[in-house]
Amino acid sequence: MSQSQVDDAVPSTPEPKPVRFGPLRLSAGTTRINISTYYWMALTSIMMFTFIPAIQTAVLTAILDVPRDQQGSVVGIAGLLAEIILIAVVGVAGAWSDRIGRRPVVAGGYALIGLGLAMAPFVGGVLPYYVARSIAAVGVAMVTVMLTAVVADYVRNETRGTANGFVGVCNGIGAVATYFFLVKLPDIFEGSGMGEVAALRTTYLVVAGLALLTALAMQLGLRGGQAIVQTERIPLLKLLREGVTEARRPGVSFAYTSAFVARADLALVGAYLTLWAQQYGSEVLGLSEAEALAKAGILLGVANGVALVGAPMIGIIADKLTRTDAVIISLGTAAVGYCATLLVDNPFSLTGYLVAALIGLGQVCAVISSQVLIAEQAPTRTRGSVIGTFSLSGGIGIMIAFAAGGPLYDGWRPAGPFVLFGVLAAVACVYGLIVRSRITHAEAD
Repeated sequence: MSQSQVDDAVPSTPEPKPVRFGPLRLSAGTTRINISTYYWMALTSIMMFTFIPAIQTAVLTAILDVPRDQQGSVVGIAGLLAEIILIAVVGVAGAWSDRIGRRPVVAGGYALIGLGLAMAPFVGGVLPYYVARSIAAVGVAMVTVMLTAVVADYVRNETRGTANGFVGVCNGIGAVATYFFLVKLPDIFEGSGMGEVAALRTTYLVVAGLALLTALAMQLGLRGGQAIVQTERIPLLKLLREGVTEARRPGVSFAYTSAFVARADLALVGAYLTLWAQQYGSEVLGLSEAEALAKAGILLGVANGVALVGAPMIGIIADKLTRTDAVIISLGTAAVGYCATLLVDNPFSLTGYLVAALIGLGQVCAVISSQVLIAEQAPTRTRGSVIGTFSLSGGIGIMIAFAAGGPLYDGWRPAGPFVLFGVLAAVACVYGLIVRSRITHAEAD
């Protein structure tokens, strides 16, 4: 019998039909429980990430007795430390997860977030508070890098775009839930008869408990074993060398510039808009810290609610126009929103809510459009370095927002950090208009 007859006689094993989760096509070995657990991760992670800066002003005032004219600087230092830790840890966490699997890294990250949250309201001073924030920041970094790595493992390439769109929806829902529910817990607990400090500590313990329960859920629900998609780890010097070299391309340099502004937007809204609203509520309106926090949550909920609507809108604009035009429109919106804070005396006035909505819209549009632009413009040969440099540019933007924002907030006015980045967003927008005609919109090399 010839070899061809043998081949014909032995039936080939058909490739197993991929499991579907709605419109998603899952990779081999991934179950619906695995992907559902991942989306719970996307939802709860943003709740933790936004809760930490949102509630810290109440802790600085009610527990640590930090003078109000120094709170902007304390918030800035805490945020700066968290971002430095993020930059230092993400590469290590990604490489570690390639060796031992994603599941223990995700579960460990949530456990550290829970530990940091449980410690924060019981510390006796600002320095121990920084330690608690730093422990939580290590966990945040571990979970952050896994949000990208896990979805790459679980979903086939042809539906990863849709999968990431669902992540954005989960993030938006999580942020809104934080501001409309979690930050109102101290006020709810005070209404049940607790004292101010006890209400804050109980709130922290509730959220820490949620983080620890989520760590357990991750351990039970995520897929075990080795990673499928390996996380590329590029040495920092090589990353910078290749990333800076590619900045000669106008599309890449504009994406770097937009990342610098867009990532800082997230820091400004989470830290300084919350601080401004809480201080105004307690100092001018005479509210308790818990009541001021709850009222601030509504303002931040408006900003994030508009962001939830704006996310798909900017995606449509990017498809109808060009990626560059989408970024220019986003930066222009952010610039107007941030500079408009100069018109706001009462953040809870109609003007305050309108400006918060405009800030939320500009924030999400800048983040999403800049990510879409770099995905298009990054050359295949140096894609890892270019995207790494893009992320590093965003990290530098956050660090400057915290380093300069605190002194501007305390020394000038609450609108100071917003005005600084409103001007920077305007400069980035003008740069985009200058290089617009030189940016080629096609598939990456």
